[in-house]
Parts: sequence; structure tokens; C-alpha cells
Amino acid sequence: MVYKIGLIRGIVFDLLTIIPDKELTFEEIFEYLRSRPNDKFMHKHLIERLGQLDEEDIGELIESAKKINDFSLLASLYETCISYAEFYNLRRKFDDIDIEILVRHTPLIYIRWSLDKNLKSRLFWMDLFARNKYHHMDLSAFKSTEFPIPFKKKSLLENKTVHIKDVYIKSDDKSFDTGTSIRIVEPHKTIKRILENPVVKDLLIQDEIRVEWSVSPYAFIRRWKVNLDVSVGRNKWMLKGILREYGKGLTEEEARSSCLMEIIERYSAFANFHDNQSIGYKKEYDIIKARYSKLRDKGRSVLNPNKMGLEVPYEDQEIYWIIAEEINNTGSCEIYIPAQFAFLFSSGNFDEIDLYTQGTTSNGLASGNTMEEAKLCALLEYIERDSEKVSLFSADRYFSLEADNPIINNILNNWKEKGVYIYFLDLTQEIGIPCYKAFFIHARGGFSRGWGAHLDGKIAINRAICELTSPYFLSNNYLTKPLSEEVQRTLKYEDLPDYSSGNVNYDLQILEKLLLMNGLNPIYVDLTKKGLEIPAVRAIIPGMEMLPDLDRYSNFNIRQFRNYLRIMNADLQNAIYS
Repeated sequence: MVYKIGLIRGIVFDLLTIIPDKELTFEEIFEYLRSRPNDKFMHKHLIERLGQLDEEDIGELIESAKKINDFSLLASLYETCISYAEFYNLRRKFDDIDIEILVRHTPLIYIRWSLDKNLKSRLFWMDLFARNKYHHMDLSAFKSTEFPIPFKKKSLLENKTVHIKDVYIKSDDKSFDTGTSIRIVEPHKTIKRILENPVVKDLLIQDEIRVEWSVSPYAFIRRWKVNLDVSVGRNKWMLKGILREYGKGLTEEEARSSCLMEIIERYSAFANFHDNQSIGYKKEYDIIKARYSKLRDKGRSVLNPNKMGLEVPYEDQEIYWIIAEEINNTGSCEIYIPAQFAFLFSSGNFDEIDLYTQGTTSNGLASGNTMEEAKLCALLEYIERDSEKVSLFSADRYFSLEADNPIINNILNNWKEKGVYIYFLDLTQEIGIPCYKAFFIHARGGFSRGWGAHLDGKIAINRAICELTSPYFLSNNYLTKPLSEEVQRTLKYEDLPDYSSGNVNYDLQILEKLLLMNGLNPIYVDLTKKGLEIPAVRAIIPGMEMLPDLDRYSNFNIRQFRNYLRIMNADLQNAIYS
């Protein structure tokens, strides 16, 4: 099957859909899925197509499928009823069907999610937290008699953690500080190296766009070509299309370098596979299909997927595994991890069940001038996304910023003169890696947000500022809401915490040591492509959140509830627990 990338255009970031290259009838889709029941691209496309029908048509399809016991079609129809509110009432047509049977006829997690006995509680809490996180709405009254806090009181007591201030070191051997990261070499050398590479020349579409709707002093978008060919199990497919990436920075060279490195990391994570073996990596990967228990019983070191905060528990199903590198107190060792955690898109459509709704995530992907640089960037992104996920909004985390640094001072004041009031939230979690959210609130409603994490708080906040964009800027609408009453404190840019050694290699050592001392073992997959020769890596940190978005599929996170109790200043003796 040939698929193409469909784009729902955003100003900077596009929403991606994957659809068949040619229009298919419903019958052609049904027939295709009978021979390739785990093609998740086609399953999701079918649900989207079914979602375009009216309620009467869906009802008739349900009755027809029931008459012939077409459980595969019934599974897709039930998933459609779960996914679209207008079809919710049609779920009663499945009252005479054992829904557990339908679970076995779909690789997607939606039906498994719908069977969670705590679903109503999850929906309540995730909606509450999402409104707080995305709209800064006050949290409701602490007690919920119908939906108690879903953790035992004892487990909510704060664990002892090691803070980065206890492990960081300084170095006289400084790397190059670009303002939004520290790099082994200066950005202009990175740009030259990338653009002279023949693989990159073939990859890029020569239409660099200067972004004028970004708060970042310099920002660019570039397009590049995607061409994937995957053969794993019964799933054999190709994916073609055009993607675009965004780069930002305090200087023109850093923004251009950022954009190119973003393309490199994405391209490196798009893996071609033939007969269960990767093609095109410096270190090729064989994937094996097995149950977690089988690998463990053979004495293999294996990551339990349930350590990854999945939306639906992994129940020892057969999935594909890949060998990665786990950091431990004595060095490193090989460990099997689910292949779904390693690649982009490719492993999102192997012949297996989904472990999470997104099917693929870019969290923890990075490229660098050296592997150490790539690993550092990947870990910092993972920590940023984790902080974003578990943090909740509270007024005491608000702050405005003043700076002696001329670049940051000019950014804040120039945008303020236009009417754009930029504020910040401190998202730093218990281990102390500085993490901030920059935001402004449009006068017409809605938020613009940017995030950043780094050992140096100044770099973290620079990254957050440079991520801010707004479609309203295109029409010269700069009106935002001032929060002079809500924001009661101002921080000095130069006083933000700094735990960076100033050296890429030392910072990586500090960060890995900090994670290990807190019981967190970082895991890496080397994604460096042959011919490209630019280091790229996927990092995951079991025990931290992999999926940053809060939606109805999100699961409970104990650290999120600890933050909730802190915000509510709750007396644990009076709280209601499960």
C-alpha cells in the first residue's frame, strides 16, 4: 500500500494525517484490512472516513456487520462511536456483543481504553487538569466524593529526590553558547557541514521561509522530502510526502542551524525496513516479535512497557522489540525496548498492536555535532515534555522577566511596545532542571505558548521565548492581555538558576548522574544514518512522561496529583483517596 502525508496547515506547525495515495471505496478498505489487520494507518483512515457518514448510515453498517459476525468491521464501527460524540448513542447497538471480542480485532487502543473500569474518573480528572493547564482555569473544590484521588494517601507522600545543585560541576573547558543551547562547534560550521552533504542536498526543497510571526528574533521554516519503504510482518507499505520543520534562535545562524538539525533528527528517525531489518543506519537493527514475558524468561534485559506511563496497560501481547543502550551505575548495557519507542512513523505501523494513541512521538529525538551533544539535547527535551505534562497552573508559579542582557531586554520590550505582554510559568520539577513556559494571552482569546528546559535557566527561558508564535501577527494584530494584577513577582534574567558546566560532555555526565541518583535509567537508540554521518539519537527515560499532551486518553500520574495537592494546599488528612 502506498500512503501519502496529508497536512492540516498551521501557521508554523502542521497536523499530520496519513492517507492512502489513491481514493479507496469502503469495500476496498474492508478487504485490505482482512489481509492486513494490523495496518494502523488504514484503521485510522477508516475511522476518519466512517466519521464523515451520518448517524443513520453508521447504524445500518452496525446492524449489517452484526448479521454476518464481521468483528473487524464492528471493531472499527465501535471505535468510530468512541471517537465521535455525534455517534455516542449508537454504542447501545453493541449491548448484545462482548466488547472484549472486538479488542482482538483491532490494533488500536481506543476500545481497550473504553473498557477501563476507572474511565469516568480518568475523564473527570484529565478534563480538570487540561482546563487548568491549557486555559489557566482555577482548580475546582478539592474534594470530589464521586471521583476520589486515585492513589493511596501513603503513596502521595513526596519521595526523596536528589537535586541537580548537589551534583553539578563547573568547567573551564567551555562549549559554544548559542543562547538557545550549548554546542560543540559554532552554528555556521554546522550549517556548512549539513548543506554540503549530498544526502541533505537530495532531501531539501530549496524554499527557506523567513518566519515573521514568531517572537524569536530569527526563525525559519524549510521543507523536505519523505520517502519511506517498510516491510514488517504482514504490513508492507510506502509513505511519500513533504514535511516542514521550524528552527529558531537569537541569531540568524543559530535559527538556520536549528531548522536544519530539526530536519536531520526527523529524517534519521524515519526508518526503512525490509523483512524486519532496518536499512540505512550505521548500526543496523533487527527487530524481533515476542511477548515481554518470553524475553524476560530467556534472561534478556527488557524494558517493561508499563514503566512508560502508557494510556492503556500493556498486557504481555506480542510486539516488536529492538536492542538499545541503557545507562546504569557501572556504565551501560544492552536492553530490549519496544520498537514503537524508537522510530517515527515507521514503527507506528508495524504488524502489532499500538502501545499508545499517537502511534509515534518526536519526544526525545535529537541530532548533534557529536553523539554526546545529541544525547544531551534529547534528554533535555524529554525532561521538558515531562515537566510540561505533570505541571499544573498555579498563580504562585507566574512571573514576569526583566533582563540586563541586551538581546533578551530588546525582545521583551519591543514586543511589549507592540502590545504583546509575555509572561512565564516555572515548570521546574523536583530534580531541579530549570524548565519554563513562556506565554501570552490574545485579546481575542486563546494562548500562545513556548517551552524550554536546560541546565542553565537562561538558555531554558530563551528557548521558551523563541518558541512563541501567533497567527494574529500576520495581520499586525498584536493585542494581548496584560496580567499586571495576576502576576505578582518579577524575576531577573541574570539570576535564573544555572547548573550548567558550560561544556556539552560534562553537562551530559551531570544529567545522566542526576537521573541515575533518582532511580531513572536513560535509554538511547543510535539513529545515525549512513551517508549522512550526523549523529542522531532517540532517548527515553522510563519513569518520566513520554507523551506531553493532556487529553481524554491520558492516564493518571502520581506526580501530577502531588502537584495538585500542593496547589490546593490540601490537608492530606482531609483528602479523599481511592
